[in-house]
Amino acid sequence: MKLYGNEHALAALEAMCTSGRLPHSFLIYGEQGTGKKTLAWYLAARLLCEGAQKPCGSCKPCHNLEHRQHPDVMEIPHSGKTGGFSVESIRRVCADAYKTPNNGMRKLYLFTDADHMTVQAQNALLKLVEEPPDFTYFVFTAQSRHAFLETILSRVSAIGTSPCTDAQCTQALLSAGHTPEEAAWAVSVFHGNIGRCLAYLTDPGLQETVALTKKLADSIMNRDEYALLAALTACSTDKSRLMTALELLDRQLRDALCLRSGGGACIGCYPEGAAQFAQRITLAQGEHLHSALLRTVQDLEGNVSPALAVSALCADIMTENGK
Repeated sequence: MKLYGNEHALAALEAMCTSGRLPHSFLIYGEQGTGKKTLAWYLAARLLCEGAQKPCGSCKPCHNLEHRQHPDVMEIPHSGKTGGFSVESIRRVCADAYKTPNNGMRKLYLFTDADHMTVQAQNALLKLVEEPPDFTYFVFTAQSRHAFLETILSRVSAIGTSPCTDAQCTQALLSAGHTPEEAAWAVSVFHGNIGRCLAYLTDPGLQETVALTKKLADSIMNRDEYALLAALTACSTDKSRLMTALELLDRQLRDALCLRSGGGACIGCYPEGAAQFAQRITLAQGEHLHSALLRTVQDLEGNVSPALAVSALCADIMTENGK
């Protein structure tokens, strides 16, 4: 299993595995595309490998894990519109967790993309996380620690992930079979985020969302209310797509403010646009726009109509940008 970046996370996991005080529950958190699930499966291999150097990549458990077929690693399915975990699924885990492993000495449950795990589901799992059987382990992945109750957080070992360097990301894309030109194109947009670079190269929808984000940035810079509303409306037909566009736009704003304040590496999808934006926006306007984007995201998470949300955002941006 080839890993790129996240050296600090790997070092933390290795220290836990060799300390003699291995925790039974882990939370791997970080932004989308930074290798949380890859790291979770690496941890599974580290715990279940039968080789001398773990994970060896050659033993039967490592082979099974490479093909996602190990009988003692259960990836819990998502349910519902938000992609959480049903209480029924949690109860099945609680019943199964006390059964001895099929092979080896350990078994492991993976709760990936657990950002929408409900309070009820977390409470149903709490007692098991507090006092697990000696052979049972849990790994959660999420974009934020704040998705979890404090009672859960206090019982997991949390490890953060982060984007790798542009060079490491380029190497990962080349290893995945992409051309140098494709790798350079993706890295120019998503930098060291391998997952998003891979998605960008294969998902026309994400490519279109990035293009719309650039239109949003240009329309704000040019104070073109019609173009701004048109671009926002084009995103609003798909809530997930709109959320992605708002996130990418906020990164553009961050880049512009960093450049205006004296520098800093760009993390957004439109570096040349950020440079122009930096010349046309005040710090006060930037703070207002950032707050407006956050409010819109919160409204969308609260099930406000996307059409209403983008109309309000457009009016807010144009009012402030016109000052």
